[in-house]
Amino acid sequence: VETLESKFQLPEGEKLEILATFPGSSLEGTTYQHPLYDRTSSIIAGGDYITTESGTGLVHTAPGHGQEDYLTGLKYGLELLSPVDDVGKFTIEAGGSTIAGDKFVGQSVLGEGNIAVMEALEEAGALIRAEDYGHKYPYDWRTKKPTIFRATDQWFASVEGFRTDALKAVETVKWIPDVGKNRIKSFVESRGDWCISRQRSWGVPIPVFYDKATGGTEVLLNEDTLSHIESIIAEHGCDAWWKMDVADLLPDKYKNEADKWTKGTDTMDVWFDSGSSWAGVVKQRAEDEMGLSFPADIYLEGSDQHRGWFQSSLLTSVAANKGQAPFKAVLTHGFVLDEKGFKMSK
Repeated sequence: VETLESKFQLPEGEKLEILATFPGSSLEGTTYQHPLYDRTSSIIAGGDYITTESGTGLVHTAPGHGQEDYLTGLKYGLELLSPVDDVGKFTIEAGGSTIAGDKFVGQSVLGEGNIAVMEALEEAGALIRAEDYGHKYPYDWRTKKPTIFRATDQWFASVEGFRTDALKAVETVKWIPDVGKNRIKSFVESRGDWCISRQRSWGVPIPVFYDKATGGTEVLLNEDTLSHIESIIAEHGCDAWWKMDVADLLPDKYKNEADKWTKGTDTMDVWFDSGSSWAGVVKQRAEDEMGLSFPADIYLEGSDQHRGWFQSSLLTSVAANKGQAPFKAVLTHGFVLDEKGFKMSK
């Protein structure tokens, strides 16, 4: 109460009156009216990530914009709403406000859109106070700009189906030093589903076609389309996916449906690329009798690759080669350090 009184800057001598006291759990399951949209929302119990260090009250939960909120949303069956596009601007889903109409659409979430939302709250009589305050917020290490988290459709590879085989394969490998075995086992044991898609303007394409009429709900990705695209890329390289028309990328049995499909723009996770290098570097050459053998005699890299290249190589090989590790031995080396003790690997 004292904190609120100081925030509201009450006149000297005036105090806030406590009308009732009750635990927050008693509010769970009740609903409230959204101040800017014609909809109601439920009050739920959040997770351990919500603390009471700076006071008590209701905390906004956005299942479409954050890992913890997403899991809470799954638990309570909340709608997955993510009205932000690829460049950080409000989409049409942010339109239809009872106060602002479609004013938010097209505005930057971290810029003028943020100001517009506060103005609409004030107009609705729902904004008691607004103030700037310092808090921790994630920034992109490359662009040095704030990061916006969004729940988006992605492609995943399930590790659960071959996790046991991967752990068995670890036992067949000589790890130098021995501690390397424990490190990679811990990573494989705790590994969740592998998100193999990325939204980047460069990389190896995921060769999938999306149905235009359903907005991508129906996809075309099967043995026939993969085999055809594989032969095209073998001759023309990965750029063929970006340069060629859909009709040319489809096998003959689907060419008359070319107008129905649009090609995907997602690229593969680069760890999938490097993790499947055993296929192009050694296995193919072994099969072509070019002097190499599979599995490779040894892989060597820094200790950080137990969660990276060593692991991705192990997983792709075990999945594709009936439980076979891509290497007979793995040697982990140290790092050259500068005068301040920082590694110079990059």
